Amino acid sequence: MNRLFNKIALFASAATAVACSSPSNTKYELSPDDVNLTWRGEYNTETHRMHYTENWAGCGWSFGDDSIKPTANFSEYDQLVVSVEGITTDTTTIFLNVRYSTSDIVTSESAPIVNGQTTLRVELDPVGKSHVVEAYVMSKHPCDLVVKSAALSKATQYGKEHNIKVLGGFIDASEFDGYSDDALISFNYYAGGEMTYVSDSGTIEPMNNWGIGMVCSSADVIEAVCPGRLIMLKKIGEQSFTCLLGDIRYMLELADDDGERGLYWVVWTGGNVTDVHAINATIREAIN
Repeated sequence: MNRLFNKIALFASAATAVACSSPSNTKYELSPDDVNLTWRGEYNTETHRMHYTENWAGCGWSFGDDSIKPTANFSEYDQLVVSVEGITTDTTTIFLNVRYSTSDIVTSESAPIVNGQTTLRVELDPVGKSHVVEAYVMSKHPCDLVVKSAALSKATQYGKEHNIKVLGGFIDASEFDGYSDDALISFNYYAGGEMTYVSDSGTIEPMNNWGIGMVCSSADVIEAVCPGRLIMLKKIGEQSFTCLLGDIRYMLELADDDGERGLYWVVWTGGNVTDVHAINATIREAIN
């Protein structure tokens, strides 16, 4: 599937590339006005609204491919952060991707989105970031998104790690008192088995970009109000799902049927993934 995405992106990147040299600031903005890469949809440069008309549509910034125009050199930066606002009645999953001329595609933590703002962050490949071909937001299903902001920056520095109390998969909202929206939450979990599944035709296929869990405010409101945050399987073994507190703050304001406010952390298995279980959750405050 990734090969298909790469072919689509390569074809689309023949469009006029974003003018970009080697920035030398602590932060470098990618303007929504400069979005010049789209496929399977339409982008309005005045409203910054992307209308995704088909599955796996995308929009973003094309910088160059070294054949006609040099790639972008973002070697001074460590991450790309993009904020979008969903305008749709159906839940979809969006992905922030960065592609390099020197290495494979890098995908951020994906996020389900319905209505409201969501921030996606991807760490740049240490080698590939000096030769960036393009960056784009892709949607699994048709939807409408407004690109609010995008910026490259240095890696955020964080303070001491603190454990979050998890009782029966529930985290009380009070556990996040006193932390800023830039605090980083890590949900640490284990997955066993194999990252494969049996297709309808009986073949063994890789299980890429597959959700194995969800962080949500309540099972009763998730479909109607709260899309939550999807936990993606990256590998077999111990791993983490991370997000900024600001991205899930709205979930802490929604009460469940018992009047409690907080987060439910649920995990499940599928395919040939035989065991998934939570280890612990931690939080670290941003210090820069």
